[in-house]
Amino acid sequence: MSFMDDLMNNRDKQIMAISIVFFVLAFPTYFFLSAANADSSANLTAVTLYEIDGEYTYIELDAGDEFIPNGDPLMIDDLHTDAIDDAEDLNIIGVRMTMSYTEAEEANGAGCAGPLGGQPAADTITGMTMHGDYNETASGSNEADSGSHTVVSVWVNTSLIDEEIVLMSKGEIISEIDSDGAGLGAYSAEISVDAQAGNAPSPLCQRSDDGEDVTYTIELIVFDYDIKPFFEVIEEL
Repeated sequence: MSFMDDLMNNRDKQIMAISIVFFVLAFPTYFFLSAANADSSANLTAVTLYEIDGEYTYIELDAGDEFIPNGDPLMIDDLHTDAIDDAEDLNIIGVRMTMSYTEAEEANGAGCAGPLGGQPAADTITGMTMHGDYNETASGSNEADSGSHTVVSVWVNTSLIDEEIVLMSKGEIISEIDSDGAGLGAYSAEISVDAQAGNAPSPLCQRSDDGEDVTYTIELIVFDYDIKPFFEVIEEL
């Protein structure tokens, strides 16, 4: 009986032949994937010079224009990244709130004409952003006229982003500049006004300041990045 006839009729030899074919085909694939994974792991842990190429973008969460009474803070809540399309695919590294404001102080009375009406006093406007454990507060002044300031809260190493070239492993860089989902979830903010009324030289003039008009914008800070070995960057030039 020939080998082929024996193979056709012997179940044990059929199983053995199929096993041999499987291992012949599978082993090269296994070793290729193992080598690829080893290369990928080495790329993440090898320390060398890298350039971080990235771009900031800002996505609006909320905006408004409100009169905020003295001592009565404006609460801004019910903000969530669920309102942003494909937010889970974004590297959200922080939040910023920008505020601008004028002077709403008033002078009333028969003796307020000219210099007898006095001058308005500077007021303090304080903004706070809140996201999980990441809270940030900053204050600004209208300097008795108008002003603006920004509150910025970040949860990655932005100083590393500002570096032109870094000597680290790629894995370490990613752990420092990638939020890994930390930017997802609920956000809230608060704006408060500490208004002060100026003094008028005339006893017939009364100055009052009940609060300020504040325009605000709350935005997510997104950083898209690419990490390239520095020597590859040189070769591309």
